[in-house]
Order: sequence, then C-alpha cells, then structure tokens
Amino acid sequence: MKYAALDFETAYWGPANACSLGIVVSDGTKVIDEWYHLIQPLSLNFDAGCMRVNGIHPEDVAGEDRFPAFWKDIADRLEGNIVFAHNARFDMGVLASAIDTYHLPDIHFRYGDTVILSRKLWKDTVNHKLNTVAEALGFDFHHHQALDDARACEYIVRKALEQTELPSVEALMKATGQKLKPFAIDRGKKKLKV
Repeated sequence: MKYAALDFETAYWGPANACSLGIVVSDGTKVIDEWYHLIQPLSLNFDAGCMRVNGIHPEDVAGEDRFPAFWKDIADRLEGNIVFAHNARFDMGVLASAIDTYHLPDIHFRYGDTVILSRKLWKDTVNHKLNTVAEALGFDFHHHQALDDARACEYIVRKALEQTELPSVEALMKATGQKLKPFAIDRGKKKLKV
C-alpha cells in the first residue's frame, strides 16, 4: 500500500499562487518520504488575509525558485499514486493552476478528500476542519504550515485504515461511499505570459 498527502499554502487568490507545498508519502503504517519547500508565486503581491493565515510574506519567498524548478520532485511523488488532501478541491486547483500557468506536462494520479472521509467516519466531531479532526485523533501539529498539514492529512488516512481494518485506500474509499477522482487540468483557459 502506498499513498501521498499534500498541502499548499497560497499567497493570494489567482493563478500560480502557491507559496509553499508539503508532500508526505505513506505505506499505510508509517511515513516513508516527506518533501517541503517554499515557492515564489507568480506575483509577490500577497493578500493580507493569506499572510495572516499561513505567516508567509513576500520577503520569505523572494529568493526562492518558482514552481517549475520543483516540478520533477513533485511529479516523482505524485505520478501514478493515490493522493489525499483536506478540502482536496482547493489543493488540486492550486496544483492545476501552477501546471497550466507554467505549461508543465500533465500528471496522472487519483485523489481523495479527507474532509469527506472524516465526515463519514467521525460524524460526532465538532467540525471537520483539518486541525479539529487531526487533534481529535491525537495528532498535534502546526496548522497552516504545509508540511505539518500534509502530515496531519496522512495521519487521518492512516487512522481511517486502522479503524476500518480495510486492506487498501481503494477499499477505504469504496466502503465510505466515495470515488477516487482522476486529477485533471482545464487547459482551455487563456494563458498568462510567464
């Protein structure tokens, strides 16, 4: 068994807005690989709300590379894998935007959402935010730090596998009435010059 969890932090609402990314790869019983990096987004015009949430400012990433410099490391961890994110629609949108904006090659994987998974398995949790669910399961972490958030997401999947005693993430998703979605990029939008 192998799956990955990822989390993006963003600088603003718009294209190629990732300012950090954490990826954790698990064998279902333990973490076997971690990757984290600050990323210079397309613009250094950061949104005040985003900075308040994740604590990342323009000066923190001004000397960092842009997303394409990390593409091989990212693709190596995601290609052909099953990937989870908490509120996956958001993170998959950030990933798709970066790939599209920088004209990077397609990547192929299926993904699931730990928000939906946690709603199915832990209905009595006060809410199903990442920090609430992870802490209810006994995982202490620094919320809105991309690597810590990816670790928390991986932990939720691992606890779900333990609780259900299912042999794979595919079986887990099926048992909770979910489908793994294929990652896709809408390349029909107008291209930005980078």
